[in-house]
Amino acid sequence: MAYKNHEGYQDPTSGQAMQNTHWEELQQLREKEHGLKRGQKIVLTEMYREEHKPARKIQRTYIVLELYKYCVLLKDDKGYRTAPSYIQLQMMMRGVV
Repeated sequence: MAYKNHEGYQDPTSGQAMQNTHWEELQQLREKEHGLKRGQKIVLTEMYREEHKPARKIQRTYIVLELYKYCVLLKDDKGYRTAPSYIQLQMMMRGVV
C-alpha cells in the first residue's frame, strides 16, 4: 500500500521518509533494550572445532549492524555476517558457550 498525502495523491518520497524515520526510532529502541549500539565493536568467545582435534575457544571481534527483537545482526572484519539470538549473544559475550 503506497503512502498518500492529505489530498489523496500517492507520495512515495514522503512515504519512504516516514518509513526510514520509523526504522531509525525502532533501532534506537532496540539499542536500549539490548544494551548495544550500532557500530559498536564486541568480542565474542566461540567454540572452534577441527576434525580429529579437540575443541578450543577463540575470540572474534564483530561490529553490530542492526538490532531486532530476538537477535542482533553482526559483521566481522572479513565481511561475514551472523545473527545469533540475543540469549546466545549474551552467553558468548560472557564466554559461557
